[in-house]
Amino acid sequence: MKPTNVPGLLHLQNEAHELRNAFELFTRRLDALVIEQTKDAPATGPADWKRADGRLNDAGISAMEAMFAAGRSVSQIAETFKIAKSAASHRKQIWRARTGAQG
Repeated sequence: MKPTNVPGLLHLQNEAHELRNAFELFTRRLDALVIEQTKDAPATGPADWKRADGRLNDAGISAMEAMFAAGRSVSQIAETFKIAKSAASHRKQIWRARTGAQG
């Protein structure tokens, strides 16, 4: 290693540490905000996404469509919702047709 590279490496090391510290601060603030905003919110998870007959309710459809928009795969969504891949694929086709999405 050339001696002239050491100052550059030290500078990069310092920047990396500053970024890590800033990211940790951001993470703590975000965690606190999420806790504050969700402490009185109703639960929203797989149990809240289906009707008594096992079909998706409006919240479930919205959650699934948000996951499609975020790029989650049919397999990931089927696992999350505890449904068959074919059912998740069918819902994705409906979402694509309605939104014109390519994903």
